[in-house]
This record gives sequence, structure tokens and C-alpha cells, in this order.
Amino acid sequence: MKDFNYLDERFDPQLKYFEAKSAFNQRRYLLMRRLMLIASWLTPVAIFVQFLVVKDWRDYWAIVPMILSTIAVGSYQWEEVHNYGSQWSKFRLVAENLKHQRAYFEFKTGPYNNLSPEQSQKMFVEIVEKLLEGTDINYFTLMVDPHRSPTDNK
Repeated sequence: MKDFNYLDERFDPQLKYFEAKSAFNQRRYLLMRRLMLIASWLTPVAIFVQFLVVKDWRDYWAIVPMILSTIAVGSYQWEEVHNYGSQWSKFRLVAENLKHQRAYFEFKTGPYNNLSPEQSQKMFVEIVEKLLEGTDINYFTLMVDPHRSPTDNK
């Protein structure tokens, strides 16, 4: 195990990457949802208040509900375009799967039970690399427009 550099050179950087991407997408997802929720709640209030505002200021106040509703719809659409929720879920899932494999490997359980150290190392690398390889497929499932043909590179 002392000469097994895979953990430091490949596994740990990949795990950090997936955890960082998960955290980034989680923050963006929650920000967009909060913006949408707050703006959606305030829009009808602003419309109601518009009738209470003195007549001289009513035309200026009319912009407030428009801005709030634009924020509500815009934040929803922005999240839909960038898939922050889906990305958060995807990156979190991969990070957790990597952690599970490391725990199985270190404690010689699951698929690593009753294997020699060399066999365990080989199996660990194979399983981790398949997990990482699978993320490319998930990425294209999430991010590539399903209505666009692969030959539409124009």
C-alpha cells in the first residue's frame, strides 16, 4: 500500500473536484430558488400596494411588480438553462460513490473482501475509473440538447 500513489495522485484530486462542483452547484441552485420564491411572494404584494400608493407615484410604483415578476421568471429560467439542481445531484452522487469505494477498499469489505493487496488495488482503480468515466455520459445526458442532432455542428 505504501507504493500505491493512485490515492494521492488521482483519487483525492478527483474527489475534491466533485465535492467542489457539488458545492458550487448547490449554492447556485439554492440562490436561484430563493430569488424565485421571494420575488414570487412579493409580486402580488407589490401589485396590491400599487393601489395604495398616491396617484402621483403610482406610475413609478408600477415598475416594481414588473421587476419582481421578471426576477421570479428569470431566476427560474436561469436555473433551468444551467441545470444547477441536476448538476448538484450528479456531482454529489459521484463524490459519495467515490467515498464509499475508498471505505470499502481501506477496510477490505465489499468487492475487496478476501483479495490480495495487489488485486484490491487493481479492482479499486478499475471501479473508480469506471465511476469517473460514467460521469462523462451523465454530463452529456444533462447538458447536450436532446433535440439537436450530433451532426448539427453548424
